[in-house]
Amino acid sequence: MTRISCLALWLVLSVCGCEQPAGVTGDGDGSGNRLDSSASRKPNILILVADDLGFNDLAINNGNTTVHTPNMDQLAREGVRFTRHYASAVCSPARAALLTGLYPERAGYLPNGRGMSPELITLPERLQQEGYTTWHIGKWHIGDTQRTAWPDHQGFDHWFGFLNQWRLAGVHVEGELQLAKPTYLNPWLEGDTEPGQKFTGHLETILTDKAINVISELNAARAPWLLNLWFYAPHAPVTPASEFAAKYPDTPTGRYKALVNQLDTNIGRIVSHLETLGILDNTIVVLVSDNGATTADSNVPFFGTKTWALEGGLRTPLVIRWPDAALNGQVVAETVGIQDIYPTLLAAAEISEVENLDGVSFYSSLQKRTPFAPRELYWEAGKNSYSVLSADGRWRLYLSPPFGEHPPEPVLYDFTVDPTARYYVVPTPLAQQSLMIDSYAAWYRDVHTVRTDYTRATNGSGVLTGMGYLRTPGFGPYTFGIGVADQYSGPVAGQAGIWDIYKTGNTVVAQFGGVSLSGEIVSSNACHSIVISGVFDRRVALRPAPDKMTLTMYIDGVVTTVETRDEILQLDDPMVATVIGNPVATANVVALPAPVILNTTLSESTPWTLEAFSEELCHSL
Repeated sequence: MTRISCLALWLVLSVCGCEQPAGVTGDGDGSGNRLDSSASRKPNILILVADDLGFNDLAINNGNTTVHTPNMDQLAREGVRFTRHYASAVCSPARAALLTGLYPERAGYLPNGRGMSPELITLPERLQQEGYTTWHIGKWHIGDTQRTAWPDHQGFDHWFGFLNQWRLAGVHVEGELQLAKPTYLNPWLEGDTEPGQKFTGHLETILTDKAINVISELNAARAPWLLNLWFYAPHAPVTPASEFAAKYPDTPTGRYKALVNQLDTNIGRIVSHLETLGILDNTIVVLVSDNGATTADSNVPFFGTKTWALEGGLRTPLVIRWPDAALNGQVVAETVGIQDIYPTLLAAAEISEVENLDGVSFYSSLQKRTPFAPRELYWEAGKNSYSVLSADGRWRLYLSPPFGEHPPEPVLYDFTVDPTARYYVVPTPLAQQSLMIDSYAAWYRDVHTVRTDYTRATNGSGVLTGMGYLRTPGFGPYTFGIGVADQYSGPVAGQAGIWDIYKTGNTVVAQFGGVSLSGEIVSSNACHSIVISGVFDRRVALRPAPDKMTLTMYIDGVVTTVETRDEILQLDDPMVATVIGNPVATANVVALPAPVILNTTLSESTPWTLEAFSEELCHSL
């Protein structure tokens, strides 16, 4: 009996209340016994993430005959293959978007930051609420220096692997983690219950073996589960295991193909294990890559590579194999983003979705075979650099990083003329270009506004909570702004032990750690905008490390103080509430409005100008 017919028979018997026949193993322990718990009938979820796997690295995607990916190809044939899936141009933002269902900018993950805000309801956290056991295995790379950014603080019951690739080399003889080139051989790995240690063997084999053992344990526990298996392959340094290297020429291209083949083999091992346990047809299997490949050949026919916010850097493989056999066998050419996977999985598991996600579920559209909801997609690609995909999928607007003295001009690609966005650039600006520029600016202002909860007391003071990492300076770009009435005097805002702002007459003083800022009010406005904008640069590090900090105070849109120090704020508890006004006062004649906090800085190179921001602050008073 085929897999599909087995599943169909099980469903029929379930509906009619009949017992499951021997040998038919839908949701069970591999023995043929059906589990009675309602939670156990929810699908298991396996998310396989490849690192730097290009669109053309799956043989099935482009008829590529130079790569050997029979297991991934089989998964694509048995499931749904998406030919227009967009992730990110680099690794970490894509992973943050996958787990949060948000644009990485809104999630607060920035490449120089320290992790996602713990208040966010991640996919594993939402599944935990529904009785799922959650595991993460492999690469993390979305926060390592702050303990609250680790997997076990982001919704995973257990984890094993490496927090970023720089930790693979392990420790010095003194016991301190060393910054060294990543390695696949004899890696240093750790987990929530396993202290860091050197393992013997190839990284990808170790991770796959661990995943197989964990799946067996999860299956025996008779509860639905989520397993993240985030491989490192085929990321540099391209080092396949010897048995795979021997199949290919000893060249950069040959070694890369060998590592892709090794990745494919390990995915095949995992799928075969699910089938052996009898749970493959009750498991949602997701295969996705975080960004495009580093070599152009792996992204054919699309232009660009990893780090480029163009098709080659953004369009990656996505395959989902569903327990519902009626969904499988489709090839979907409609636009989806990596942030869509979160709400889609919740819908498939019949779990109510989290509010205010940027991702959109496409599960119902797959079921009904109806068009997906059109909407624009956006990528912030660095300072004065961005990319926008139009809602109808026809246009790509791209502004590249500036090279030389003059900032670049945005270019517009038309996919109806050149589906690869490789050769054809619209020769003259169109109205479409202006519309997309304006759309990006509106998105930028929205996505960089930190969503907080403001509670006002009877005395006019207030408390700001939520999104601690983003609400607190020191974790990347940061802007705090508030409108203050001219006659107000006293504490304006602050976080205990971290920072505060005080107004006395026409003098404003701010303390950020050991840095002092001050300025004088010179205008006669009824309301004054007070803005502190800072850049907290951080190197890639294994632990919190000092680097350059720059803070600027603006009063009524004018710079009053700029302070630069080679140190960072020491933030033991970024979750401390932000207090607005004077909470100990019996009465405040003049109440302060809710402030506006941005996880970006204000400059001429961003769509959010200082003038517009200042006007907004006083308009709210």
